[in-house]
Amino acid sequence: MELTVLHHQNLMLALRQAMGWPLFKPANDSIAFSAGREVDFETGMELARIAQMMGKDLVYSGWADTRVKDPTTFCVAYREMLTVDIVDRLVPFAANDDAPIILVSTKADECFMIDKRGSLVRVEGKPKGIGKGRKLAMKRIKAAAAEMSDKPLTGNRFVPTGGDWIAPAAPVETVVRFG
Repeated sequence: MELTVLHHQNLMLALRQAMGWPLFKPANDSIAFSAGREVDFETGMELARIAQMMGKDLVYSGWADTRVKDPTTFCVAYREMLTVDIVDRLVPFAANDDAPIILVSTKADECFMIDKRGSLVRVEGKPKGIGKGRKLAMKRIKAAAAEMSDKPLTGNRFVPTGGDWIAPAAPVETVVRFG
């Protein structure tokens, strides 16, 4: 895996963790995190297809190419009862240094966050000070990504357009608590 693609992996892992999603497979395994090319109509259709095949909502970062340092956009493939909504032009937002990061729409009055159950939820309204919150969120994400491994995750895969998604052969198990 190219070092630059590793950067994309680590940035998405850092976003995942900062949104409140653990790095292990949780009991309510309903969200996937992914990265790839910039979001356009074809990419959106592919994200909807993959989200449906996986049975998970998908948080996605779009990149101009593998050499760039920052994603051009964030996007969500959000499964509704009968459809999969592709919501692009999202920006990460942090209210402060400790708050979970949320994804705020730049087109509509809504944002996406992870609730107590570990589900991605679409919430009406958006916070004030998006520019400042976006800078703080990206600073936190980049700092966490810089501290991550210099090796690709086991089970990482490239899914070509139209290709099948196959669940990892050795998924990380959930943490089970008793008593």
